[in-house]
Amino acid sequence: MRASPAPAATAPPPLDFARRERERAAMRIGIGRVLLGAGLIVLWQILAVVLGPDVVADLRAIGARLWEMAHSGALLRDVGATLWESAAGLIIGGVLGLALAFALRMSPRLEKACEPFIGAAMGIPKLALAPLIILWFGVGLGSKIAFVASVVFFLVFFATVAGIRGTDPRLVVMARIAGAGRRLLVREVLLPSALPMILSSLKVAGPRAISAAVVGEFMAAEVGIGHAIRYAMDQSDTVGIYAGIVVVTAMVVALDAALERWQRHALRWRRGGPAGF
Repeated sequence: MRASPAPAATAPPPLDFARRERERAAMRIGIGRVLLGAGLIVLWQILAVVLGPDVVADLRAIGARLWEMAHSGALLRDVGATLWESAAGLIIGGVLGLALAFALRMSPRLEKACEPFIGAAMGIPKLALAPLIILWFGVGLGSKIAFVASVVFFLVFFATVAGIRGTDPRLVVMARIAGAGRRLLVREVLLPSALPMILSSLKVAGPRAISAAVVGEFMAAEVGIGHAIRYAMDQSDTVGIYAGIVVVTAMVVALDAALERWQRHALRWRRGGPAGF
């Protein structure tokens, strides 16, 4: 009897190959981030030795200060206050920016009339408004939330307007021919089309919200990371200043990672090809 030929080797499915490639790329990126972080730590320590602790605080002293703050409860209190101000301002500013963008889209003439005034308002330095905001809302949480919302609003508004304007006109025409009203047109056509721009603006606005909250606390506050940094500055406490900066940086990195994950999840329906594009 003749031996049957060995079965030919089959190539791996394209989807499995693409998935393995993405896993390898993610692993390489992770290793690169670890090496970059280690290099930055080494550089920090070298600068601390060369320039002295009054200019660059030692990482061990910063770690000891953070442990002290965590043990006393001050770290949790300050981080909680800053996160609350950032989240509330992000939600309020984002909702107002979205609502105004879609409301003006329903009336193109009103949009053209309001556009230069909104652009001029965006150009006003927010720090110049800070004294007025503190005067109106006091030194409590309200002024910080209003300050954060004023920063977030313009980022979300103009990104949403750009996303709406980028909608394919043929989709709008087809939806109107199919009998779609304004609400259905917004929900089924305009919002999905503008969603990538909206999520990208939120990814930018999230870290900006934390920074704005810290700036507001730095100017006038009784609690928060910005207040802790300001207090350390008044005491000429270099370690305390750097400890506050490290906490703010960690908050921004964590929020950016969370928003990136949320953005990928919300836009997973846009992945069309085997490579995920």
